[in-house]
Amino acid sequence: MWFHLFSHLTACRSEEVVFPAELSPLEANRAPWPASGTEGLEVVSGGDDDLWWAHSRGYVQAPISQVWKALASPEVVVDRREVETWTVTPDVLDFDRSWLIHHEVADVISVEFDLTWGWEVQAGTDTAPERVVARWDKTDGTPFIDLLSGSILLEPSPGDAAVTQISVVEHLVASLRDDQTIVQYLQDLHPSVVAASHGEPLPSY
Repeated sequence: MWFHLFSHLTACRSEEVVFPAELSPLEANRAPWPASGTEGLEVVSGGDDDLWWAHSRGYVQAPISQVWKALASPEVVVDRREVETWTVTPDVLDFDRSWLIHHEVADVISVEFDLTWGWEVQAGTDTAPERVVARWDKTDGTPFIDLLSGSILLEPSPGDAAVTQISVVEHLVASLRDDQTIVQYLQDLHPSVVAASHGEPLPSY
Protein backbone atom coordinates (compact mmCIF):
# COMPACT_ATOMS: atom_id res chain seq x y z
CA MET A 1 0.00 0.00 0.00
CA TRP A 2 1.39 3.35 -1.08
CA PHE A 3 0.80 5.78 1.73
CA HIS A 4 3.91 7.79 2.58
CA LEU A 5 5.53 10.57 0.55
CA PHE A 6 9.32 10.50 0.76
CA SER A 7 10.62 12.84 -1.89
CA HIS A 8 10.01 14.89 -5.00
CA LEU A 9 12.75 13.40 -7.11
CA THR A 10 12.34 15.16 -10.45
CA ALA A 11 11.64 18.66 -11.60
CA CYS A 12 10.11 17.74 -14.98
CA ARG A 13 7.57 15.17 -13.79
CA SER A 14 4.14 16.43 -12.82
CA GLU A 15 3.40 13.53 -10.45
CA GLU A 16 5.03 13.13 -7.06
CA VAL A 17 7.24 10.10 -6.54
CA VAL A 18 5.84 8.02 -3.69
CA PHE A 19 7.40 5.04 -1.96
CA PRO A 20 5.76 3.02 0.84
CA ALA A 21 6.94 3.69 4.38
CA GLU A 22 7.99 0.03 4.60
CA LEU A 23 9.07 -1.75 1.45
CA SER A 24 7.32 -4.96 0.44
CA PRO A 25 7.30 -7.26 -2.58
CA LEU A 26 5.25 -5.87 -5.45
CA GLU A 27 2.95 -8.92 -5.31
CA ALA A 28 3.00 -12.60 -4.37
CA ASN A 29 5.64 -14.45 -6.38
CA ARG A 30 4.24 -17.22 -8.60
CA ALA A 31 7.54 -18.71 -9.77
CA PRO A 32 8.57 -22.13 -8.39
CA TRP A 33 11.89 -22.61 -6.63
CA PRO A 34 14.63 -24.25 -8.71
CA ALA A 35 16.25 -27.52 -7.64
CA SER A 36 17.97 -27.11 -4.29
CA GLY A 37 21.75 -27.09 -4.23
CA THR A 38 22.00 -25.13 -7.47
CA GLU A 39 22.24 -21.47 -8.44
CA GLY A 40 19.54 -21.95 -11.04
CA LEU A 41 16.56 -19.73 -11.76
CA GLU A 42 12.87 -20.30 -12.44
CA VAL A 43 10.84 -17.61 -14.25
CA VAL A 44 7.12 -17.34 -15.03
CA SER A 45 5.50 -14.49 -16.94
CA GLY A 46 2.32 -13.27 -18.58
CA GLY A 47 -0.01 -10.34 -18.98
CA ASP A 48 -1.31 -8.21 -21.82
CA ASP A 49 -0.97 -4.67 -23.16
CA ASP A 50 -2.52 -3.33 -19.94
CA LEU A 51 0.25 -4.87 -17.79
CA TRP A 52 3.07 -7.31 -18.49
CA TRP A 53 4.60 -9.17 -15.55
CA ALA A 54 7.40 -11.62 -14.76
CA HIS A 55 8.34 -13.39 -11.52
CA SER A 56 11.58 -15.24 -10.72
CA ARG A 57 12.99 -17.28 -7.87
CA GLY A 58 16.55 -18.51 -7.50
CA TYR A 59 19.35 -19.38 -5.12
CA VAL A 60 22.76 -17.84 -4.54
CA GLN A 61 25.34 -20.11 -2.92
CA ALA A 62 26.45 -17.40 -0.51
CA PRO A 63 25.12 -16.07 2.81
CA ILE A 64 22.70 -13.18 2.66
CA SER A 65 25.29 -10.80 4.18
CA GLN A 66 27.55 -11.50 1.19
CA VAL A 67 24.73 -11.01 -1.33
CA TRP A 68 23.64 -7.78 0.39
CA LYS A 69 27.23 -6.49 0.22
CA ALA A 70 27.44 -7.40 -3.48
CA LEU A 71 24.26 -5.44 -4.20
CA ALA A 72 25.86 -2.23 -2.90
CA SER A 73 26.91 -1.65 -6.54
CA PRO A 74 24.07 -0.27 -8.71
CA GLU A 75 25.82 -1.70 -11.77
CA VAL A 76 24.70 -5.17 -10.68
CA VAL A 77 21.01 -4.30 -11.23
CA VAL A 78 21.37 -2.19 -14.39
CA ASP A 79 19.89 -3.79 -17.52
CA ARG A 80 23.25 -3.81 -19.27
CA ARG A 81 21.86 -5.70 -22.27
CA GLU A 82 19.50 -2.81 -23.10
CA VAL A 83 21.23 0.27 -21.68
CA GLU A 84 24.21 1.99 -23.33
CA THR A 85 25.27 4.30 -20.50
CA TRP A 86 24.05 5.18 -17.03
CA THR A 87 24.81 7.53 -14.16
CA VAL A 88 23.97 7.04 -10.49
CA THR A 89 22.79 9.50 -7.84
CA PRO A 90 23.02 7.86 -4.38
CA ASP A 91 20.96 8.45 -1.24
CA VAL A 92 17.78 9.80 -2.85
CA LEU A 93 15.34 8.14 -0.41
CA ASP A 94 15.24 7.60 3.34
CA PHE A 95 16.06 3.89 3.34
CA ASP A 96 19.11 1.80 4.25
CA ARG A 97 20.30 2.13 0.66
CA SER A 98 18.90 4.03 -2.30
CA TRP A 99 19.87 5.47 -5.64
CA LEU A 100 18.51 6.98 -8.83
CA ILE A 101 19.92 5.53 -12.06
CA HIS A 102 19.67 7.68 -15.18
CA HIS A 103 19.70 5.38 -18.24
CA GLU A 104 20.48 6.24 -21.86
CA VAL A 105 19.59 3.88 -24.70
CA ALA A 106 20.77 4.56 -28.25
CA ASP A 107 18.35 2.84 -30.62
CA VAL A 108 16.57 4.26 -33.69
CA ILE A 109 16.04 7.26 -31.44
CA SER A 110 17.78 8.15 -28.20
CA VAL A 111 15.77 7.17 -25.12
CA GLU A 112 16.43 8.30 -21.53
CA PHE A 113 14.71 7.31 -18.31
CA ASP A 114 15.29 7.20 -14.56
CA LEU A 115 14.75 4.29 -12.19
CA THR A 116 14.67 5.04 -8.46
CA TRP A 117 15.63 2.24 -6.06
CA GLY A 118 15.08 1.83 -2.33
CA TRP A 119 16.54 -0.99 -0.20
CA GLU A 120 15.54 -1.88 3.36
CA VAL A 121 16.97 -4.37 5.88
CA GLN A 122 13.80 -5.55 7.61
CA ALA A 123 15.30 -8.19 9.89
CA GLY A 124 18.77 -8.41 11.32
CA THR A 125 21.34 -5.66 10.88
CA ASP A 126 23.19 -4.07 7.98
CA THR A 127 26.20 -6.33 8.61
CA ALA A 128 24.12 -9.42 9.43
CA PRO A 129 20.81 -9.07 7.55
CA GLU A 130 18.09 -11.72 7.67
CA ARG A 131 15.55 -10.15 5.31
CA VAL A 132 16.18 -7.44 2.70
CA VAL A 133 13.55 -5.90 0.42
CA ALA A 134 14.10 -3.59 -2.55
CA ARG A 135 11.60 -1.69 -4.67
CA TRP A 136 12.23 0.23 -7.87
CA ASP A 137 10.12 2.42 -10.11
CA LYS A 138 10.49 4.46 -13.28
CA THR A 139 10.35 8.04 -12.02
CA ASP A 140 11.14 10.14 -15.10
CA GLY A 141 11.97 9.97 -18.77
CA THR A 142 10.65 8.60 -22.03
CA PRO A 143 6.88 8.47 -22.55
CA PHE A 144 7.37 5.13 -24.32
CA ILE A 145 7.58 3.52 -20.85
CA ASP A 146 4.37 4.09 -18.88
CA LEU A 147 5.33 1.77 -16.02
CA LEU A 148 8.50 -0.07 -15.05
CA SER A 149 8.57 -1.25 -11.45
CA GLY A 150 9.67 -4.22 -9.43
CA SER A 151 10.82 -5.71 -6.16
CA ILE A 152 13.55 -7.97 -4.81
CA LEU A 153 13.35 -10.10 -1.66
CA LEU A 154 16.47 -11.64 -0.11
CA GLU A 155 16.20 -14.22 2.68
CA PRO A 156 18.39 -17.08 3.94
CA SER A 157 17.39 -20.45 2.59
CA PRO A 158 15.53 -22.39 5.35
CA GLY A 159 17.93 -24.76 7.05
CA ASP A 160 21.02 -23.46 5.23
CA ALA A 161 22.25 -19.98 6.14
CA ALA A 162 25.06 -20.34 3.60
CA VAL A 163 22.51 -20.08 0.78
CA THR A 164 20.37 -17.04 -0.09
CA GLN A 165 16.92 -17.10 -1.67
CA ILE A 166 16.25 -14.29 -4.13
CA SER A 167 12.72 -13.54 -5.34
CA VAL A 168 12.05 -10.89 -7.98
CA VAL A 169 8.80 -9.44 -9.35
CA GLU A 170 8.63 -6.95 -12.22
CA HIS A 171 5.82 -5.07 -14.00
CA LEU A 172 6.00 -3.30 -17.35
CA VAL A 173 3.76 -1.17 -19.55
CA ALA A 174 5.72 0.09 -22.57
CA SER A 175 5.36 0.61 -26.29
CA LEU A 176 6.33 -2.39 -28.45
CA ARG A 177 7.37 -4.42 -25.39
CA ASP A 178 5.90 -7.47 -23.68
CA ASP A 179 6.68 -9.90 -20.85
CA GLN A 180 9.69 -11.31 -22.70
CA THR A 181 11.45 -7.99 -22.17
CA ILE A 182 11.34 -8.38 -18.41
CA VAL A 183 11.93 -12.14 -18.56
CA GLN A 184 15.23 -11.37 -20.29
CA TYR A 185 16.11 -8.85 -17.59
CA LEU A 186 15.41 -11.33 -14.79
CA GLN A 187 17.45 -13.98 -16.60
CA ASP A 188 20.34 -11.50 -16.83
CA LEU A 189 19.95 -10.15 -13.29
CA HIS A 190 20.36 -13.49 -11.54
CA PRO A 191 23.82 -14.37 -12.91
CA SER A 192 24.89 -10.79 -12.21
CA VAL A 193 23.91 -11.16 -8.55
CA VAL A 194 25.61 -14.56 -8.39
CA ALA A 195 28.83 -13.23 -9.96
CA ALA A 196 28.95 -10.17 -7.70
CA SER A 197 28.30 -12.31 -4.62
CA HIS A 198 31.30 -14.49 -5.50
CA GLY A 199 33.55 -11.53 -6.30
CA GLU A 200 33.60 -12.38 -10.00
CA PRO A 201 33.28 -9.99 -13.00
CA LEU A 202 29.75 -9.21 -14.10
CA PRO A 203 28.54 -10.89 -17.30
CA SER A 204 28.76 -8.71 -20.41
CA TYR A 205 26.17 -8.59 -23.21
